[in-house]
Amino acid sequence: IKLSNKKESEGGNPDIAEQQKQQVQAAEEEVDHYVKKLEDAERSQKEVFLIVVQRFIMILTDHIVRSEQESRYTQTLWFRCTRDRLRQTLVKYRREVKRYMVTLQTLLFYT
Repeated sequence: IKLSNKKESEGGNPDIAEQQKQQVQAAEEEVDHYVKKLEDAERSQKEVFLIVVQRFIMILTDHIVRSEQESRYTQTLWFRCTRDRLRQTLVKYRREVKRYMVTLQTLLFYT
């Protein structure tokens, strides 16, 4: 997008100046649109990530509670594999874990 300088807009064709102004406005609106789409995508990503981690924790916690109630061994092969998969997921997505740490702590440990 070519922006006119002061001389062109003062002495130049007013239609060109208006056209350029409209182009700038359209470009700004397009940028705003894409910023909103990016924010929506990031919010969705955060929600899905938190849901997955929360489900892992709920399933593992449920297993521990049931096993203890029934006086069974909690550290079964299934439990260890599931726990390790959660660890693997958290390590793989450590950047997201860091970004969402406050929310994760609130969601998992204070509810």
